[in-house]
Amino acid sequence: MDHSLRLGKLNRSVFAAIALIAFASFAAIVSDSSSAAVNNSGGLTTNASPASKLAPRFGNRTLREGMAGDDVRILKGIARSNALLSGALTTDFDAQTTDAVKEFQDSADISVDGVVDKTTSKSMVQTMKKTEASWYGPGLYGNGVACGGTLRPGTIGVAHKTLPCGSKVMIGYRGRYLMAKVIDRGPYIDGRALDLTYAAAESLDFIDAGVANVRYAVVNRAK
Repeated sequence: MDHSLRLGKLNRSVFAAIALIAFASFAAIVSDSSSAAVNNSGGLTTNASPASKLAPRFGNRTLREGMAGDDVRILKGIARSNALLSGALTTDFDAQTTDAVKEFQDSADISVDGVVDKTTSKSMVQTMKKTEASWYGPGLYGNGVACGGTLRPGTIGVAHKTLPCGSKVMIGYRGRYLMAKVIDRGPYIDGRALDLTYAAAESLDFIDAGVANVRYAVVNRAK
């Protein structure tokens, strides 16, 4: 009787071990299948493109010499578009930037102090042109663009009908500003000067709008 009991316990232990091994093998097969599916889809399980970082804002804080930040770079870009500043567009508010701001304030009949407050930042933004802008990308990834290269989900760029390829354009939408290079041609719709890549439009947060009214300025015209 004792011998039969021990044999029964042994059989149950062997059965449990076999079941555990079978389960582990099945899990491994499922895992391999899932990995293969991800690899065959380029590492993505959906058609969504990777989220872009939102473009920085300009005009939310008062800027003066000695400060630094992405908004200072935007300030310099707008100043450059007005032929008030040369040199690299760094994030540092230096003496040359102060001189450029003072020159702008004098021409705009604003109190000349070299400080970019709400009044000055608003006036500077108003020097940028207004236009309608659209975006493109999904369904075209992998295709070449007019200025050379290949359109990818993360490509930051803009299409323009006439600006030389490689020109740098500052684009503003609802307080956010983005620098983008001209990489393609278009759009060919009256009243619309710009067609942004999906990643650029996503950075400015106007994907849902489809078409948006933006401001833009040519910061650097390529030759």
